[in-house]
Amino acid sequence: MINRPLVAVTLALGLVLSGCSAFRVSSSDDAGSKPANVGIGDGQSPSPTATGPTIPDGMSETTVELGGQCPVEVSLALSADWADGYGYDGYRLYETESGAIITVNCLDDDESTPQALVDKARERMFSTSGSSMGSESTGSLSGGEYWVFHGTLAPDDMRAVDKEDSVIFGAVAGVSVDGRLFKVSVDMLAQADDTEAQDQFRQMLPTVRLDDQVLNAPDLR
Repeated sequence: MINRPLVAVTLALGLVLSGCSAFRVSSSDDAGSKPANVGIGDGQSPSPTATGPTIPDGMSETTVELGGQCPVEVSLALSADWADGYGYDGYRLYETESGAIITVNCLDDDESTPQALVDKARERMFSTSGSSMGSESTGSLSGGEYWVFHGTLAPDDMRAVDKEDSVIFGAVAGVSVDGRLFKVSVDMLAQADDTEAQDQFRQMLPTVRLDDQVLNAPDLR
């Protein structure tokens, strides 16, 4: 089981060091290019679908409680295995007995545009030596841009679970609301040998919705 105070300390450190992420990540090359789609056959950047996602058996759609400071509603499918363990305005943690966690963040960001925010997140996410991206997709949503991905994290990546080889399934979006730019992120993290959590992540990530807009996920196999 993840130690909740330790998770909170890690989160706070990441916010101070990165200014826009739930956990600290290293920087690499400068932003600039539009991210390419990997794991999508036609190479296009899809828009989020208007209809609701298919909720997997044994799960229920859950609206994440992010407090009054977040103007973007975030929802996803969760099973009863996931305890709502910790949270405050702009942050929510879910966890299981295996140590797998899901973090949801919503905070102001100082990037100039939603696309710049997404580009920066994409550059930094797998920049730790030994971490690598498996597949990704990008697209547009009302007021912003998004990136959905999965990959592996090296043990020395600050987000790795208990400093072991880990996997991450996630989404990052830059959303403009009333002239303010918000970074909304969902990170699903588990140790590399936690196959049960990974199977759930593959089902849950395609159900993530922002203001009732479904984000198109890549091939998560």
